[in-house]
Amino acid sequence: MIKLIRYRKGFTLVELFIVMTIIGILAMILIPSFTGFDVGAKVAATQSNLNILRTAITVYRSKEGAYPNSLVDLVKTTYLDAGIARPYLKKIPPELISDKAGNSSYVDQLASFPLSDKGGWVYFTDKAEVTVNIDTPLDNKWSEYKGQKPSEW
Repeated sequence: MIKLIRYRKGFTLVELFIVMTIIGILAMILIPSFTGFDVGAKVAATQSNLNILRTAITVYRSKEGAYPNSLVDLVKTTYLDAGIARPYLKKIPPELISDKAGNSSYVDQLASFPLSDKGGWVYFTDKAEVTVNIDTPLDNKWSEYKGQKPSEW
């Protein structure tokens, strides 16, 4: 008499452990490269949005004959583009340094006043300049941007 042994289909604990170990090693290799990419993307997006604001201020000046009194003027004031009224900006773009979701807040102030470091933008009404409202240097989590002051971009 021969007994037939039925094998259960599935994975052994050893096989599962080996696969989990391989996945863990790959994650340790790949995750640091993605976090560096995220930091660079946030800085690049903030710098790009800063340039958008600066360009809109310049265009406003050329079309209106004066600089805006506030950043909100870029959203509320329209100009004629081929007979169609368009705002200089549809909305104030966000800066992504102080908040992961973006910070579109702004402050209109004189250049002689200090920055509040609350994030968002500062529009110096006496100089018609805009900058990031962060004057403290970036820390270690910003990798190659460590030590830079966003207000100086």
